[in-house]
Order: sequence, then C-alpha cells, then structure tokens
Amino acid sequence: MIYITSDHAGFELKKSIIAWFNRSNKEYADLCPDLIESDDYPDRADELAIQLKENPKAVGVAICGTGQGMCIALNRHEWVRAGLSLKREIVRLSRAHNNTNVICLPGRFASDKKSLALVKVFLNTPFSKEQRHINRIKKLS
Repeated sequence: MIYITSDHAGFELKKSIIAWFNRSNKEYADLCPDLIESDDYPDRADELAIQLKENPKAVGVAICGTGQGMCIALNRHEWVRAGLSLKREIVRLSRAHNNTNVICLPGRFASDKKSLALVKVFLNTPFSKEQRHINRIKKLS
C-alpha cells in the first residue's frame, strides 16, 4: 500500500502522481483528497505517520512546498524514515541503505516528470537487508 498526502502547496503535484498510480494500477490511498487552502503540513504528516504505524509494510509519498516541512514533521515519529532528494541515486540509496519508508517531494520546486521519476525509483528499490545497514537503523530507535 502506498499512502500519499500533501498540503496545499503540493496538491497539484499529488494529483499528477495519483494519475500515474491509476494508470499503473498501484494500490494507494489519498489521505487528503480535497484541496484545503488553510491546511498545515504537520497535520498531513501526522496523518501519514499514523497510517504507517498501523501498516508497517506500507510506504508513503508526502508533498509540501519545499518537501522539507513534511520531512521534518515525519521524522519526529520513530517508525518513520522520511527522505528528501531531487537526485535519483540518493533516493535509491536512501531506500537501499536507510530503508526509507516515505519520499518527500517539493511541490514548488520539482516538475511532475522529475517527481514521478523519483517516485518510481523509490517504489522500485528494495531495502538491501545488509546487516551493517540493519545495525545502523537500529541505532536510530
């Protein structure tokens, strides 16, 4: 399961990613399907974190203006490992080495095409399960 959320600044990008989810028959849940102009990214992040706690095998896509707000808010939850990058290789390594379970995207600074490429890398990269990476992740809790 893929949970996707955004604040108002990431809403349009979220719609584009959801369109690809639909074309690709991805199983997803949109946690904020309506545009709420006065929303706050910490609220959207908390809703996503709750879903990830209840469904530990799920992953998330979180979008706000810079991506940073969502990333900071999500990483306050010990079961979340959120990452933000505009480089495919960093997204790949964050999944493979850090077992990130959320990709954060900047709705104001990344094109739909670029963001979709990053989401594809995120979804298609498994955690390596190498013991050194497992040990490092354990140190975070």
